[in-house]
Amino acid sequence: MASRDVTDVTLIVDDSDPEIQYHCPVTHETVKGSYYENTWTTIKSLSCGQQSGWFSHVFNGTQTRIWASASEANQNYSVKIDDGPFIIQSGDGYFKSPVLQDGEHTVVYAAGAMSLFPTFDYLTVAAGPSTQLFGRTVIVDDSENALEYSGGWSTQSETPLLLDRPSAVYQNTTHWSGSVGDTFSVQFNGSSVSVYGVIPNNTDSGNSSAAYIVDGVSTILPIPPSSNQVQPMVQLFHADLDAGTHTLVFNLTELAPAHVIGIDFVLYNSSVHNTAPIGSVHGPSPVTAGAASLKKTHHMRTIVGATLGSLAGVVLVGLLLFLYRRRRSRNATKASNWNVVTTVNQ
Repeated sequence: MASRDVTDVTLIVDDSDPEIQYHCPVTHETVKGSYYENTWTTIKSLSCGQQSGWFSHVFNGTQTRIWASASEANQNYSVKIDDGPFIIQSGDGYFKSPVLQDGEHTVVYAAGAMSLFPTFDYLTVAAGPSTQLFGRTVIVDDSENALEYSGGWSTQSETPLLLDRPSAVYQNTTHWSGSVGDTFSVQFNGSSVSVYGVIPNNTDSGNSSAAYIVDGVSTILPIPPSSNQVQPMVQLFHADLDAGTHTLVFNLTELAPAHVIGIDFVLYNSSVHNTAPIGSVHGPSPVTAGAASLKKTHHMRTIVGATLGSLAGVVLVGLLLFLYRRRRSRNATKASNWNVVTTVNQ
C-alpha cells in the first residue's frame, strides 16, 4: 500500500477561507458545482487591487500556486513574494511560485488593467518542515504515487474536456475508468476523506455506482447523473472519521453503457502536526523509538549498576561491623577469663 511521501504534502485553501486577505471590495459567489467548495470570488471594481494587490496569503511552506482565471486570454496580472517587487504575469490567471526556502512567506496577487472581471477559486501550498498540518486540508492529485490503481484506468479522456478555466481540473490531470471492477486505493492519516471527480457529458441514460471502502467498511453511492456539459469538481464521496491512519478503496461497481467516470483528486483533513511519515501519529518513528529504547536501556543499566554498587557497599560495611563486634566480644571474654584466674591464684 502506497502512502504519502514526507516531501509531497500539499495543502489546499479555498477562496472563502479566512486565511485569504482581500485588500479591496470583492464579491463572493456561491455556485452549484464546477468550482472547489462551490465558491469563487471576484472584484467589485475594475480598479480593485491594481496598486496594493487584490488578495494576499501568508503561509509556511516551500511553494504556492494560485488558481485564478483571467477575464481575457493573455491578460496581464502581477504577483509578488515577500518583500520582492510585483512581477507582471501574462496568461490565463494561474500562478506558480518558484521553490522557496522553507519558512513563512507572503504572496500578493494583483489584477491588472482589464475590461472584464477575473475570478479566484483556490490556492495550494507545498508543505515543508515548518508547515503545521493538523486540521488542514491536504489534497492528493490523481497522478500522485500515493494512489494505487488496478484495472483498465486511462489518463486520457475519450472526448476532449472543453473547460474555460485552469482551476476546473486540478493539475490538469484525471484518471478515467470505463470498466466495472476498476479500483484505486490510498492510505492517509486524517479525520475525514473526500473523493472528487469529473462527470463528462454522457449522452446515454443509465445508472452507475461505486463502492467507497474505508478500513473495510463499504458504502455504495450512485455516480451523479451527467448533463449536456462536463461537470468538474464534483464531490463523489465524503466521510468523517476518527483521527488516525486509514485506507480508502474506490471500486466501480456498476456502469451504464458508454459511461465513464473521471477521478480528479482526494482530500483528507490531516491529523498529524507536521510532515512526519504516515503512521507516526500514534508513536515515535522507528529511529526515534530505537534511540529512546537504547537511552532507556542505558539509563536502566546505570540505575541497576548504582543500586548493586550501593548494596555491595552496605553488605561490606555490615560484614566489617559484624567481624569487628565479634572480635571485640571474643577479646572481652578472654579478658574476663584472665581476671578470674588471677583472683583464684591470690
